[in-house]
Amino acid sequence: MKLLKTIPDKMKVLNLYDINDLRLDIKDTPKLEKNAVLINIKYCGICSSDIERVFQNGTYHFPTIIGHEFGGIIVGVNDGDENLLGKKVAVFPLLPCFECDACKKEEYAQCKSYNYFGSRCDGGFSEYLVVPKWNLVFNDNLDYKLLALCEPSAVALHAIKRINIENNSKVFVMGSGTIGLLIALFLKEKGHKVYVGARKQANIDFIKDLGLNPFDTNNVLDELENHTDNNGFKYIFEVIGSNESLNTCLTCASNFSQIVIVGNPKSDINLPKDLYWKILRKQISLTGTWNSSYTSNVNDWKDALKHMEDNQNLFKRLISHTFKIDDYKQAFSLLKDSKEFKTKVMLEVSEVDEKR
Repeated sequence: MKLLKTIPDKMKVLNLYDINDLRLDIKDTPKLEKNAVLINIKYCGICSSDIERVFQNGTYHFPTIIGHEFGGIIVGVNDGDENLLGKKVAVFPLLPCFECDACKKEEYAQCKSYNYFGSRCDGGFSEYLVVPKWNLVFNDNLDYKLLALCEPSAVALHAIKRINIENNSKVFVMGSGTIGLLIALFLKEKGHKVYVGARKQANIDFIKDLGLNPFDTNNVLDELENHTDNNGFKYIFEVIGSNESLNTCLTCASNFSQIVIVGNPKSDINLPKDLYWKILRKQISLTGTWNSSYTSNVNDWKDALKHMEDNQNLFKRLISHTFKIDDYKQAFSLLKDSKEFKTKVMLEVSEVDEKR
């Protein structure tokens, strides 16, 4: 094994032992495996799904080191991979089986028996992690925070690619969280006029600051009249995953509207009868999306990194808070507090060399 630096025997990790039982642990540093590298993780983003894992749903087994949005530097390699030492990377967190029908078609997000960093196996809230070479996305031009933002960015790009949007269209994005804002910014970059649904004034102000158009969901019918002359939107992205959010999207839909369902469901989704009739009578198309494409022909991750390279300061604005891993309780408390404004919250998992 070749090392970039001396690797400590022990490391800090965030271990989920049970629902509402997240602990900062000291654990043995993992040993390098075949066809893999050892990464020193610098930043890891806290996803809304991590909040649900910690406080509501748990993971597939306990304990689990959570976190799947991370970036770092390669510090350990096997013989023959010395050229990878010191490379900065983001990591595609899905670990496919490579054997099922979906994998043979490179539809890895539809793998029947996949593994996943941060939920099905130990993930990114860990100073060191062994990662297969296949999952590495290289980029030495971005700082570690933006590398950690690559995962939600790839998810956002993938959602946009699920439908064909006519040039210079009005598009409605229901949800002002990180992925909703990323979808909106990518669409704006393509020349569309993008409206982002939000209820709180702080979110509405931030949407304006990003050069996007806020849509006050406290007054849906008035907003529809003001922005669409009551015709509705032909292209809609639902990025919350609630009954209320989906109902708002259907209310805002035009004839022959296309709605992309992005948000993970918070509970069972139930449709009022009149909105169900809207789907039929307006011939609305509902399109699901999950994860991102990571194939030899379509790679949302590389596309996302290129977008970030060209607009680094804009993407950095989506990172509202960073905390040291030791301050994880403060970070998770912030995310649970509905009164506090925040977008993407990240943990600095290990000390960052600003020169890199």
